[in-house]
Amino acid sequence: MHADGDSGGRALNSRPRSADGAHHEGLIAVCLALLLGLFAVAVAGVVPQESGVAVAIGTPVATSADVEGLPLRSAEGGRTSATLLRFDLPEGGGDGSRWVVRVERNAVESVWLQRGQWRSRQLGFFSPDGSEGVLPSSYVFPLPAGWTGPVEVELHALGSVRRTLHPRVMSETQATRLEQYGVAASAMIYASLFTIGLLALALFSAARDRLFLALFAFTLVALLTMAAVNGHLYQLPGLRAFAFWRLQGVSALALLLCAAWLQMLLQYADANQERPLRKRIVDYASLGLVAVAAVCLLNVPQVAIVLQHVQIVLFSLALLLGLGILVDAARRRVLMAWPLAVMAVLTLVGVVMVELSTRGHLLDTVLIRYGYQMGSVVGVAILSVGLIGRIGEYRHQRDRELLARADTERRMQREAARSDLVAELQAKLRMLPVGDTQWTAFRLLLDRLMPLLPVERCVVAARGYHGHDLLVVDPVECMEPVKTQVGKRELALKRQAANAIALQQPVTVEGQPSIVAIEAVVPLQIRAPAWGVLLLQRAGADGFTTEELSLASDFARLTLLHVDQAVAAVNLRRSAELDALTGSLNRRTIDQWLARTFSEGAREQQPASILFIDLDHFKSVNDRHGHACGDFCLRNVAMALRGALSEGDLFGRYGGEEFIAILPGRSGAAARVIAEQLRMAVENLHLDWSGQPLRLTVSVGVATRLEHEETPDAALERADRALYSAKAHGRNCVQVAPAVFS
Repeated sequence: MHADGDSGGRALNSRPRSADGAHHEGLIAVCLALLLGLFAVAVAGVVPQESGVAVAIGTPVATSADVEGLPLRSAEGGRTSATLLRFDLPEGGGDGSRWVVRVERNAVESVWLQRGQWRSRQLGFFSPDGSEGVLPSSYVFPLPAGWTGPVEVELHALGSVRRTLHPRVMSETQATRLEQYGVAASAMIYASLFTIGLLALALFSAARDRLFLALFAFTLVALLTMAAVNGHLYQLPGLRAFAFWRLQGVSALALLLCAAWLQMLLQYADANQERPLRKRIVDYASLGLVAVAAVCLLNVPQVAIVLQHVQIVLFSLALLLGLGILVDAARRRVLMAWPLAVMAVLTLVGVVMVELSTRGHLLDTVLIRYGYQMGSVVGVAILSVGLIGRIGEYRHQRDRELLARADTERRMQREAARSDLVAELQAKLRMLPVGDTQWTAFRLLLDRLMPLLPVERCVVAARGYHGHDLLVVDPVECMEPVKTQVGKRELALKRQAANAIALQQPVTVEGQPSIVAIEAVVPLQIRAPAWGVLLLQRAGADGFTTEELSLASDFARLTLLHVDQAVAAVNLRRSAELDALTGSLNRRTIDQWLARTFSEGAREQQPASILFIDLDHFKSVNDRHGHACGDFCLRNVAMALRGALSEGDLFGRYGGEEFIAILPGRSGAAARVIAEQLRMAVENLHLDWSGQPLRLTVSVGVATRLEHEETPDAALERADRALYSAKAHGRNCVQVAPAVFS
């Protein structure tokens, strides 16, 4: 397996949210436009032509199949108005059916036909006849089969407000087709609103967002209003009580719908937070509409007459105010705001056309009657799409929060690992010797780094780092193959370490064309000529991110910093503990070890001995050969004495030419033997200074801890007196101190 090539860290690019939202909004708008286009084509293709016999109201006209009826105004104040209709009936209905008079279903108390003794059934908007069928869209009066030629018949209407009626004479088949179209249009409107309401409830149950509950309430009010405007509300059991308020009840529902429309748009456009002034205006307008609706429910006849003139103004103002909210929302890139604004304009145009038709300025056709209602349904559907888009926004927000939380948790985990690494490095490297410091530190580095990075192998390779070559591998089972690979790549790794730039490279296996792993090489910041690298290997072709490489570099930097500090501390500690000339323990350190040795010996009832060693005739050496020679002699004597001691014994320079050895666990007899070994080691030392041989000897005083002694002071005094005794006996000898000197 080998690695080659360079590979940088990967970065994920994402489209800005605003551009992404605009793209989706445009796509949804195009799809809606296609659906509406197909619907418009289908509607235009199935709307029946309203042709029939020409009708003259109040004046006779010639027979014509293409002339529409003229307006008829009902009486005001609840009185009946009667108008004479004149028309010429051909033989038969043209298609074998009988002739009928069809009047669009306007909000009148009752309407009927009368000629002499013949009188049609009496139909009413607020008291529908069960024989009219389901969801009737007009008043249909069949004419007697025997009527042919010129016919005059009275049209009677009873209403509380001025209304325009458009009577038409046509065949029963033609009237049935128009009725079927009206039933289909009404059913589609109600079914659509009902479905949107159910969807709103389902979304509220799933998302627990009150916005969808508000959408359900708005859809319910719209459904009741449409049913009341079409006169179908009064066919439903339990809802016939609305007929008590007559036309004022219809107006009250329409006003409530306008108020609900404004409040719904506030929620949809987030105007509560974005536009507080506009929110107050809309709230006041909604309260005004609700107040007018409450006045309508008082059922005062004069209110109906006034509403006939002002309600179109109220409706238009509500639509215009809502349109302003939508335009502002569209500018703020609220989802589906532009399509909803366009549909609001079309609905406003439809409402105006219906009002003009009601006042007799336009013919009352099927498309005019149901056009604004279909536009309203489409608007509610678009509003629903926009609100449902909130779920996507909530999902994106939740995903962002989850990503942010995961990122925070990941950062906290890494920071915790970083803190743990620092704490462990400080705790474990404090008392380690230099040879163990580096290996322990890099072992801790791998232990903390591996859980944070999904890698299959971590390797630290260093050469000459504080005088040591290191290879730390995790898992340890890979040590031998890694050792072989690092040996083969040592020159390349050294160059990569010198570049001081983390890089990635693919790992391939001979005979396999695909990449089996990705290796990251993270240089260690080690002062030349030493060098080191951290090798991370991940299976597969997925590389390391820049964040992961930065994390590895940071952990490696911290480890190196603490290793350098630990080594510096060890060196400083050594320099404080050792004598600079001889490299032996200095007097302060040896006094500490003496106190510790005697304390432990007293506690554990173990013997301990002290050797005082003095270099004989050292002053004469300095006088004859100089102080440089004296230092030379001290260094070599100290080296010889240390070499003669066993492991566990302590040796130090006590001052000048005087040395001391501490022998834990040694009794007086054993200490005397060791003292003789030390004396002989110096006596056998062959030194040469400037061509002149130097013969050196030492005198040794031995003292052993007595059973009751816990401090070394008395033993030191005895050893010192034994040393002077050795000098008095001719030097180059050993004297053991007695328990008490005489």
